[in-house]
Amino acid sequence: MSLLNGMHAAAFVGLGFAAGTYGTLIGVGGGVLIVPVLLLWLHVAPKDAAGTSMAVVLANAASGSASFLRQRRVDLRAGIAFALAGIPGAVLGGIADQFVAPRLFSILFATFLAIVGLRLLVRPGQSGVPTATANPSVTSGFRVGPAIAIGLVAGFVASLFGVGGGIVFVPTMAYLFAFPAHVATATSTFIIALTAIVATATHAYYHDVLWVPAAWLALGAVAGAQAGARIAPHVHASGLLRLFALAVLIASGWLFYKTFAVPGL
Repeated sequence: MSLLNGMHAAAFVGLGFAAGTYGTLIGVGGGVLIVPVLLLWLHVAPKDAAGTSMAVVLANAASGSASFLRQRRVDLRAGIAFALAGIPGAVLGGIADQFVAPRLFSILFATFLAIVGLRLLVRPGQSGVPTATANPSVTSGFRVGPAIAIGLVAGFVASLFGVGGGIVFVPTMAYLFAFPAHVATATSTFIIALTAIVATATHAYYHDVLWVPAAWLALGAVAGAQAGARIAPHVHASGLLRLFALAVLIASGWLFYKTFAVPGL
């Protein structure tokens, strides 16, 4: 990274801002945009891309969560339950990055994301997905038991791929627990902020974080998160879920790329 100049820094800040705005708006953390760029632009190892992305996701999600908490759009009970379950998964994901080339897992998960993304893109307001509500406390369908299992898996996936757990948390809260879309995205951002602390620490322990680009990306992501949090309450639920669908499809495409095109996997 010694060749990093002012133009590179500006590009990183711009990418961080776009990822922070988009990630906070749809509750996925922004890693689905950052990781592919790190792989294609800097040609870094997948585990370094995941670790660097997680550091940026942490800054992004922390900034976005602060705004969502002020707006009272976060379901704290659900968020804490998901996060506590996701923390051991985040540690395991960071460890797995050191030893596992998850080709089969990538294929299966990318296929799942493609199916979910296409369904949400085509029918975002169907299949029981609730529309936005002015009362974020309408989340009575939440159940702790399933949340623990889902949080563990989401934490592992988030840390392993560096994409944030929102790709699992948002549809789970919207479909399984009938959360309003805006509450689901806000709560997902809060969960990501908590689990990303542990995921980033695990990747840092294994020296997977490229700190210079991470710092520039995080600078943009923190500002972008504030913009995304302000925009989110004014976006219709179906539009919000369509945006989420696009993020899921991007993640799917990245996972397919990682599996078939990145050397050494």
